[in-house]
This record gives sequence, structure tokens and C-alpha cells, in this order.
Amino acid sequence: MHAARASIRPKAGPDLPSIRAFSLLEVVAAVGIFAIGMVAVLALLTPVTKSVATVSEAEAAARVADAVLARLQAMPFTTAAALIQDPAAIQKTDASGAYNPNDGTHPAVLFAKPDGELGIYDATATPKGWFDSSGARFADADKYFEIELIRNETLSPAAADAGALMLAFNMRVRWPAFLPSSTGGAVQVGANPATGAQTSVAFDQSKKSVLFFTGSISR
Repeated sequence: MHAARASIRPKAGPDLPSIRAFSLLEVVAAVGIFAIGMVAVLALLTPVTKSVATVSEAEAAARVADAVLARLQAMPFTTAAALIQDPAAIQKTDASGAYNPNDGTHPAVLFAKPDGELGIYDATATPKGWFDSSGARFADADKYFEIELIRNETLSPAAADAGALMLAFNMRVRWPAFLPSSTGGAVQVGANPATGAQTSVAFDQSKKSVLFFTGSISR
């Protein structure tokens, strides 16, 4: 006699867990949610990165301001005083869309490299231009910070210059004045080569960042 074989089969019922895979629709939805989350995270990181760069440039501008003050104090008083402009002159250039601080007709404008090296205009050189403390000519690519010294008329009125022991001013630092060009050399920031109706805004200074510092020179 042959013994009957018992066939053991799992019984369907509530005691057995059900096993099922993710559907294609669920996978697509999960990938979409992940992608949206990553885009949101990247959107948050972009302004943070820009903010860090802005802080770094502001710190560099502060170092440049210190370098300017040190260079001015090393000059003869009358030479340094000639670099301080009256507020009315600054207001006039600010109101002009054709104002070009790099054209050589504004010798009181200073330029500086990112490392703080200062360029001062020399009208006696051939050709005229900006030179650093060692006498080396400033190329346009070196001109990252643009600096103007604006007289503080409250503390140092122009009428009192002859007997003044000190001249107070506000230092305006704007950047970038020039940026590297894709074809080599440097391109002036804010310069508009367009002609015709747009010649009144040949130079848009609003494209530059700006900080102000206080300073003074003494005899």
C-alpha cells in the first residue's frame, strides 16, 4: 500500500502578509517629488553662494580703503589734497550718463587691484595713465576697484583749506570697474557701446557695487 502524501500549501488568510511591488506610477511620482525637492534646495543655495561672494568682496573693499589711507598719508599734503573732490563735482558726474572714470579727464579718480595695490593718475607720464607705488603702469585688467574721495564739507569746508591741519573726506569705493574679457584683456563694467538714442547712458554706474568709508589726511 502506498502511503498518501500530504500536500502542504499555504492557506490564504489574514495571517499571511501580502507582498506587492511599487507600480510605475508610484515610482514616477517619487522621482518627481525628489526632483522638485532638489530644485528647491539648489534655489536656496544660490543666494547663499552669492551672499558669501558679496561679503568677500566687501572685505576686499575695506582692505583697499585702508591701503588708500596709508598711501595718502605717505604723500605730501598738497598732493593728497588734490585728490579730494568737492561734492558738487561728484554730483555732476553722477548725473551724467556719459561719465567715464577711465578716460583720463578725471585725474582724481583712483583705481586699485583686488589685493589693495593702488593706482594714481600721472598727467606727466607719456602716455598719461595710472601707476602703482613702484611706478608700474596700471593696465585696465588691474582696475577692479574704482575710488573717489569726496570732501566732507561739514568738517573741512574748502574756504578753510589754507590753514587747515586736517582734511576730512568720504571715500566711495565701487566695483567691479573692469572684468576679464572672453577675448582677452578687460571690459569696462557698465559701458554701453550702443549709439543713437542710447548715447545718454553710455556708462551705467548702477551696475557696480558700492561702499563708503570715512577718512582724513593731516599735514
